[in-house]
Amino acid sequence: MNPQQVEFLGVCGHLMSVPASLSGTGVSCPSCHQVTRAPMPFVPGGPPARSGSAVGLTALYIVSLLVGLGTAAVIYVVKFNDLSEDQLVGYTPLWFFPVVFGLYGFVSQRLVRALAEGRAGTLSEAARLYTRVGGLFAVLTMFPFLVLRWRSSLLVSLTAALFWAGLLWFFFAAVFPEL
Repeated sequence: MNPQQVEFLGVCGHLMSVPASLSGTGVSCPSCHQVTRAPMPFVPGGPPARSGSAVGLTALYIVSLLVGLGTAAVIYVVKFNDLSEDQLVGYTPLWFFPVVFGLYGFVSQRLVRALAEGRAGTLSEAARLYTRVGGLFAVLTMFPFLVLRWRSSLLVSLTAALFWAGLLWFFFAAVFPEL
């Protein structure tokens, strides 16, 4: 990153870079076109600047993940014996999509942050950081971030949810059509 540039996450989670002279002013995101206030330049040794909207997206991803996991727990632990097989299949999207949306959004935000903090120079390097911790499962959570090279966590999480919706539909329609 150029020392006269300030990097930060826009409203949609897109990594933005602007001249330091624009610090404190509203900057339009090239991805979602919403205005985000550019933070003050990064101080070496300190944490990178994060906009309030990036914190809001992180909260959205965590809440989505927790709601999905909580819903799955209620369905499969509390209500399992009271539900028919058809009902269990029908309720799958109620927990599955919040989990996918939250997980992919959270992971893609971490990858963008690794780039912004300088812990990784490329998306591949950022991915390697997380695969060391999460193993092969971590690679699965990086689609479509690495394939499409998007830097918007919101776009990644929505695309991943649509991708997994297609796979879930295929599974129930082609593999187990009797369900």
